[in-house]
Amino acid sequence: MDPRLFGHQSLEPEVFWNDWKSSTESGNRDLWFCSVGRKRDASNAYLWQHTRRRLPTIPSWITSDLYFWQKVLKVDAICFLPASIYRLNFLSRRSTFLPDPDTWLLRRHEILSRLAEPTRPYVVFTIRASYVTYDPVDPRNRSLDEFSLAMNALIEIGYNIVRVNSHTDELIKDVSPHILDWRVRESGKPGDELALISGAAFVISTTTGGDCLALAYRRPVLYVDSARLYLVFLGAEYATFQVPKVVDRKTGAILGFRELLSRGLMWSGEAKQFEQSGVMIVNSSAREIEAYVLEFENLVARGLPEADFKDQEWRNLIMGSLGDQIVPRHGEIRARMLPSSRKWFVEGQV
Repeated sequence: MDPRLFGHQSLEPEVFWNDWKSSTESGNRDLWFCSVGRKRDASNAYLWQHTRRRLPTIPSWITSDLYFWQKVLKVDAICFLPASIYRLNFLSRRSTFLPDPDTWLLRRHEILSRLAEPTRPYVVFTIRASYVTYDPVDPRNRSLDEFSLAMNALIEIGYNIVRVNSHTDELIKDVSPHILDWRVRESGKPGDELALISGAAFVISTTTGGDCLALAYRRPVLYVDSARLYLVFLGAEYATFQVPKVVDRKTGAILGFRELLSRGLMWSGEAKQFEQSGVMIVNSSAREIEAYVLEFENLVARGLPEADFKDQEWRNLIMGSLGDQIVPRHGEIRARMLPSSRKWFVEGQV
């Protein structure tokens, strides 16, 4: 497991937990161990300690040595499995290995008491910073101002807003008694991310790591402007994604699902591949994001209805072209495409 990234820390133990439990439940007598890496490398010390307490672990240096010698000596009795964060088909049938959400009731109440009406349901926003030093041109880097209309629209229909981050200099500019900007390393305590995300009605994300913790807690997540399906948690039924416009630089045409498939861009992991292919990702406006968030809120209020035949249409299309890559990475596709995205992106109703 990779402790350096918060998202990996949140989901890799879940994958190991499911593999281990599934094996023992089937009567298999294999011994299972995981390596959680070094504590000093951990993005989140609380998650590192919890994983080490709950799961059978061995030191990373032993794992490295075993891996080397297993390859050299070809010892069939030792098997190494990657705890990929994308293998999430099990989420709805396996409880989390994380502390029960009720464990955090007291701490959650303590944090939310800073809001004017702390008993309101709340939505967590986990938004990637507008400038990330190691990846400054990634289209997932967003200004918080772009989400202001969505936040205020949710407040109008009865929600509080909690922005969860470990530390950042970019703060929410809106001053509202229903908005809380919670920076854990500066204002909080270890474990506050778990306390807040585990109790959220749902989560809005641009893929930052906090969304992974939400999936680990089986909370619904809307991924805003997911241009690269390679990075979407396609195997997670708690994931819903909205697609930004992708425009051909020469013609100005908006490219749909089939066109991007034909250009080999539906399974691209790097934003630069879009630029190199002569197309441009156009992120949604603040007004558009507001509409998408309210659309998702309506879906969540209706209990995230089962995927319909139109959902199955785009799933079948992408599986027909990329199934040999998707299945090993995700298993069955269970994520949803936001209906408004599906209408123009798949069905051509621009």
